[in-house]
Amino acid sequence: MAKALAALLAPLSAWSSLVNLTVPEPYLDEVFHVRQAQSYCNGRFDIWDPKITTPPGLYYLSYGFSKTAAFFQTSLGLGDGLSALNCSLGTLRAGNVLGLILLVLVIRAAYTLRTRDDVASRSFVFDHAALNIALFSPLFFFSALYYTDIWSAAFVLVSYLFLPGLHHTDSSAWARSLALFMVGLASLLFRQTNIFWVAVFPAGLTLVQQLDRGHQAVKDSMYCRTEGFGDNIYSIAKTSWKLEVVYDPPMKDAEMDDFVKTLVSITACTAKLVTHPKRLIRVVVKLAPFLALLIVFAAFVSINGGVVLGDKSNHVAALHLPQMLYIWPFIVFFSWPLLYPYLLLMPVSFLAWLPAFTSLESTQTFKRRRLLPRLWLVGLGLGVACLTVYGNTVVHPFTRADNRHYIFYVFRYLLDPWWIRYAVTPVYIICAWACLQTLGGGPPADYPFQRSDSREGRPLPLPDGQHSATTSFALVWLMTTALQLITAPLVEPRYFILPWIFWRMHVPLRSPPKGSKAKEGTQAQLTFSSLWEEYDHRLWLETVWLLFINAVTGYMFLYRGFTWLQEPGKVQRFMW
Repeated sequence: MAKALAALLAPLSAWSSLVNLTVPEPYLDEVFHVRQAQSYCNGRFDIWDPKITTPPGLYYLSYGFSKTAAFFQTSLGLGDGLSALNCSLGTLRAGNVLGLILLVLVIRAAYTLRTRDDVASRSFVFDHAALNIALFSPLFFFSALYYTDIWSAAFVLVSYLFLPGLHHTDSSAWARSLALFMVGLASLLFRQTNIFWVAVFPAGLTLVQQLDRGHQAVKDSMYCRTEGFGDNIYSIAKTSWKLEVVYDPPMKDAEMDDFVKTLVSITACTAKLVTHPKRLIRVVVKLAPFLALLIVFAAFVSINGGVVLGDKSNHVAALHLPQMLYIWPFIVFFSWPLLYPYLLLMPVSFLAWLPAFTSLESTQTFKRRRLLPRLWLVGLGLGVACLTVYGNTVVHPFTRADNRHYIFYVFRYLLDPWWIRYAVTPVYIICAWACLQTLGGGPPADYPFQRSDSREGRPLPLPDGQHSATTSFALVWLMTTALQLITAPLVEPRYFILPWIFWRMHVPLRSPPKGSKAKEGTQAQLTFSSLWEEYDHRLWLETVWLLFINAVTGYMFLYRGFTWLQEPGKVQRFMW
């Protein structure tokens, strides 16, 4: 982990220093955030800027940092405090640098909690993955500015750390539930939409875990489509009802109808649960911390009269289904190094269907029951995408009014002509297919995913970062992502940060085998061959690509400023 942190500190410190040197005044939304934080640091909690839409978690955190620093200054006899550093712009920005470092540690801990001890302790792959997530440009960019995104994501991921151990039934289970509730509540102080990732997402996984009581042999019969067990949707529903088993095949072998079968299976198991009041009560108790968070959030929305705190007229919730189309090319743009095997294999698989190219089938590296979806499903997906574009495309006034954001140019030059919006629908479908296939990139896991002993309950269906995810996990992730995005009329890359992180953390990675040269801590000399063949080389490509994006966007922000006629002499800068 020390190597990953050291690798991050170099670009992070350079980026932070350059921003403070080149942009010494608050920029864009920093104007509101910095002014509000400095009011809190001065003890003026009665002051609130009505233009701020998010809760004051970041300002409370900055207040805590300033008081802690003042305490140590006084204890060490350094005077009454260094007023130049007390909640100054540079100090406030430095808090986000610390937040990104914490984010790396939390993500690495999340990998450890989801894997076996022998794998987690020796795999440098997970260190590298945590580093790459921190280099994700919409995160890394705002680490040098005083925005809420870094600490918002950090608190959500701290809440996630409780999930792998949530199935434990020891005497401290209530304490873990309480801690999960408190951390989830703290995350809501940074961004309201975190409710979906600290309550809905874990509640969905917990429900699947609680519903699934069947034996693995029954699951195998269902996956093999044994007659009477899993050969059709009716048999899936019947088996799920009678034996209380969730049909949940690995994404590696899943087809589109498997998603439908999983939904039917979960519905049947839920209906069976309702007929057993005692067991229903036990499930509700398991869901208690998430239900409590949802109740608190609903009370806040009711009292506040909406989700956002200020500037409510420009942030009215509205149905915006195309958000679930935009997210796929967003993921592919940043993560194509992880997706490229599927993107390259797609034309090969398509040609292998043709009689003249059947020999190509032997070149396919992914041995699956069916890699590409059926043509009629592709046509159905294109039809749904076109209907979504036609009936629900929303372009927020902010999107076309502010040419400092990259999304302005996406809509102006790529999506503004009406026909292009329809022409790119195949791109949405291809990107979605590749992103979901990547979740099944590893071998199927021997259930359960996480380490567990026989005395404790079955863990949540969380992929461990090495094996294929299951269809239930993909469905819960899709549902949570949709709930967060489709009510936001404004398209903004920062809204996609958490969906991307939760997708990226569960992408299967190839870890070097035990005793290999690429193993962490080995004394053997590493060679390019060992790092490429034994290591998941996609991580190196991802690192280079993310560093390149950060270099370009950083250069554009720092040195390619421009001015507006209505604000002469004031530099405007490109940003996410």
